[in-house]
Parts: sequence; structure tokens; C-alpha cells
Amino acid sequence: MAALAAIVSAAFLIYRDRVSSVRSLARRNFVQTRGARFVVDGHPFRFVGANVAVIYGDDERTLMPNTLRQAAHSGIGVIRVWAFGESGKDDGTAAGVAQNGWLRFNPFRRGPEEWNEAAFVSLDLAIVEAARNNLRVQLCLTNWWRDTGGVVRYLRWAGLPDAADDTQPYGINAERAMLFYTNADTRRLYREHLERLALRRNTISGVLYRDDPTIFGWELMNEAQAVTGRWGERRAWIAEMSSYLKSLDPNHLIAPGDWGYRNAAERREWLIDHQLPNIDFCDVHNYPSDDLDSFVDTPTALGEFIDNRAAAAFTVQKPLVFGEFGVDVKGYNGFTQAEWFRAFFNASVQSGSAGAMFWILTPDPKRGYSVTYTIARDQNVFSEISRASHIFTALASADPPDRLLHAGRHLVPRQFVWTRAADDPATVPLMIVREDRSILYRFKPMMAAAERFEKIGGGPGYLWGSGAGFLQYVVPVRKDRRRVKQIIVRAHLQPVPPSDAKPGYIQTRVRLFINGADLGSRLIPVEDAKQPLIQEWRTDGFRLRLRAMRGLPLIIRFAVMPESDWPYGINISGWPEGYDAHDARPVEVEIRRQ
Repeated sequence: MAALAAIVSAAFLIYRDRVSSVRSLARRNFVQTRGARFVVDGHPFRFVGANVAVIYGDDERTLMPNTLRQAAHSGIGVIRVWAFGESGKDDGTAAGVAQNGWLRFNPFRRGPEEWNEAAFVSLDLAIVEAARNNLRVQLCLTNWWRDTGGVVRYLRWAGLPDAADDTQPYGINAERAMLFYTNADTRRLYREHLERLALRRNTISGVLYRDDPTIFGWELMNEAQAVTGRWGERRAWIAEMSSYLKSLDPNHLIAPGDWGYRNAAERREWLIDHQLPNIDFCDVHNYPSDDLDSFVDTPTALGEFIDNRAAAAFTVQKPLVFGEFGVDVKGYNGFTQAEWFRAFFNASVQSGSAGAMFWILTPDPKRGYSVTYTIARDQNVFSEISRASHIFTALASADPPDRLLHAGRHLVPRQFVWTRAADDPATVPLMIVREDRSILYRFKPMMAAAERFEKIGGGPGYLWGSGAGFLQYVVPVRKDRRRVKQIIVRAHLQPVPPSDAKPGYIQTRVRLFINGADLGSRLIPVEDAKQPLIQEWRTDGFRLRLRAMRGLPLIIRFAVMPESDWPYGINISGWPEGYDAHDARPVEVEIRRQ
């Protein structure tokens, strides 16, 4: 029996080793992650990449081999391909979804139960041709935007209200489109598409997609959006679909495809999304001339943008890929397209990003943001692509720069700042001395001495800053001395709701500092017009009272911290009608003697 047990044990060990060996062999050549880096067979892998036009149009499919050869010749390592396209019989009608012409003839799916095998065969061919050119393929799985069907088409298939709306930005009603994330039918339909691709056997190579190392990874959606404050719905969908896709295909990487962030609140949600256990790498898109809220108007500003996003990715220890970057062939804001590409690649490699992909390599020179090889126009751009590919390869093993490893320095994507001189008369408040020798200082909104916020603005009787930042007022020097029992600060403060947010939902958490001393925060909702909300802080702290006794200046700072649970800015405006204070101002500082 002992001998038999030994034989069984030895056989089990041999079997286990063989299984382990087979699994190890199966994972060879797949792109994997190691911290904030990609690796292939243990070797570092960084790349210049391109979105490529090879799937939809007849000319694109015909010229696909030429496009991929040009990509490889330019040093491109990864191509991004859209493995989706949802169409229907009502396309092109007034009630339907506005579609590109190619989608009516070459979708991947024409209905809930009607698949277009020809489109999948075109994708098979592209993957095989990519392998021949030593390219890897990132496959994107659906689209938030309606030009390819996307969430609008899924909602129609599920019998839900159409999210197409030409009166809304980019033709989509975001409130209705959010139903895509939560509806049982849309989620089931999307999972069917995942199954169709992950378990597909390539008709040319005979290899299952899930077993093909040519595939770099999956992207759940192109530019998945979420209405402010409803990020949890998108996150639950990302968690569900990434988990399901991993169960079908444990070999490939997954990115959520929620494209990036513009402010501190969105940054926090982007980070949480990318901390999900089945999300392997981070993704960001940028188009300087279109995305004005990112304030990328010069190559220098682009470098700051890239540094901030890299620092964010490093906080979750996952690789960062810039999945789309595009500039018109005419350039933008005084810089040529080639100059923008150089800045994009230089900043990406210097920031430690793992990949930098541009939009779009195409045989069609008339396509928007095109980089084309069919005419001689874009040779300078191709020179930048080739140069960058050599740099990325040479620095593939470089560690992320130390300057970007401290998240606290990069919590806020971009801020605007202004200050006034200490002796500027525009900052001097009205000073009222009461009978008991208490003093009341009253400030108008524009008497602020400094402001720092993600966006700023103002007008007659109000001053605002959105996102994270601060507004600062200064109680000036006083020559006399007097006893001080308490310091009271009052202010009429409101949030600055994002344009897509319902005011009743948004709040802002404002923290008061006096000469750096933290007096705590107030969570401030959007007020009812009939019930004005006046915030008040009181302190009897000895050091602050001592400053007030001696007549030294008091720096009053209303701050929204970037790590706040509600970072929605500050609007300081005049006291609402009916407030019981004669000639009151939006900010009061009372130096109380009794």
C-alpha cells in the first residue's frame, strides 16, 4: 500500500507539472502586467500605437494589408481596432439612429439575434495580418457614441427610450443612455457580444481569440461616459463585464474604456474604476482642439496633462495607455500637427506611460485627424512616429519618474490662480466698530485677495470657482489692540454644479482656514430660493484670538479640498433678499469682544 501510495503521489506530481507547463506555454507571448509596466515573457514592453481604419469601409478593408504594413514599417507596436458596430432595419429613418453609410452594410450585428459573419471574418483577417507584421491588436467592444450604434442601439433592442437626441451635445441624451449600464436586457445583449468574440475561432488561423497572443487586450467600451454623481452605475457595469470577460478569457488584459477625467471629482471616480480587480490597465484620450475643458492649448499644457494622468495611474500601480490623441492636419493654435505629435510622444515617454496611441492611421487623407500613407502630406508626422517608437523601445525598462510618484501633488488636473497685492485697496473690507468695541468686517465677493480653482469666473455681485480650490479674503492690519473673546466667520456660499448634474443632487464641502488653522467643514447643498443658507464658523482658539487682539492680519480661506467627498466648488454671492442684516456683505468676519 505504501508503494502504491508513492506511485500515485509521483503520478500526481508529474501530472501537475505537465499542467503547469502547458499553462505556462499557453501564456507565452501574451502581454501581461507587472506593476505600472507591460511585460511579454518577462521582458518589458512599451509601445507607440495607432488607431487604424481597417474594418468598416470597403476601401479600408481592401487596403487593410497595406495599412498594417505601413504601421509596422513606422515602428508601431499595437493597433486599436473597433470590434463592434450595431445596426438595425430602421437606420437612416427619422426615428432611427444616425449611422455612417458603412454601418448599414457592414455591421457586426444587425439585431439581437442577427449577426453579420462577414464583419467577423474581416476582423479575423485583420488579426492574422497583424500577426504577420508583428503587431498586437487591442479590441474595443462597443461605443458610447451613436455613430456606430453603440449604447443607443442596445437600448432600442431592449425596447427602452431612444437615447439619440440631436438637441444634446454629440447627439446623445446621457440621462437615457445611462440605462444601458443597469438594464438586464442591454447587459445580456452585451455579454452575448463578449462571448461571440472571446470564444470565436479565427476562420483563417484556426486559433480561438482567447488563445491568440496577437490580441493585446480588450476594451469594454469606447469612451464610456457617466452623468455626474451616477458613476456607481457605470462602475457596477465595468465590474460585471470585466469579471464575465475574464471568466471567458483569462489570458488577455482588460481596460474599462472610460477615457479619462477633466476635474478632481472625475479623477477620483476614474481611479476607483481602475482599481477593480479585473481591470488591468488605465486609458486616457485627448483631443486638444475639441476637449476645451482639459485646457490643453499648447504642447507645454499637453505635457502637464500627460504628467497628471500618469501620476494618477501610478497611484493604482497599473500601466497607462493614451488610447487616442488627435490633431487636425492643419495643426492647432499655432503649432503644426507634427509638433503636436512630437510633444505627445515626448511627454508620454518622459512621464513613464506604457503606451501612446494616435488617431488615426488611414488610407483616406480626407478623414478627420487622419495620418495617411497614400499621399506624401504626412511624412513629418511619420518621422515623429518612427522616432518615438525607437525611444519607447530603448526605454522600455525605465522606471516611472520619481516626480510623478507622489499622488498628493497631482490630485487636481489643472487650476487657475490669481492673487492681489497685500496693499491692494480693492481687497479692503468695510469696517464697523460696535458700541461694545466688537468689530465687524464686511467683504463684497470681488474683495477676495486670491483664488485658485479648476475653473473660475464671476460678475456683478458674485465670484465662483468650480471643483477643488479656494477663495481667500484678508482682514487687514489694525493699529489698536483690544480684548477678543471669539472670532465668527459668516458667508453666503453655494456649490457650482457641473452642467450635466441635477442641482438638487449636488453639494459641496467647504472647509474654513484662518491663518492655516482648520476650523472644520460644512456640507452645503444648493439652497432653496425661499430659504437662504448662511454658513457660520466660530472659534475661541487662543492663537487666533491673540492675533486679533494685536491687530495682526487674518487670512480667511474658504477651501474645497481635492480629496473631499463633495468637491463642487464655491459660489460667493450677495446676501439673499430678506436676510436680516442691514447693508450686509457676502462674507463677514466678526471680532467679538464680549
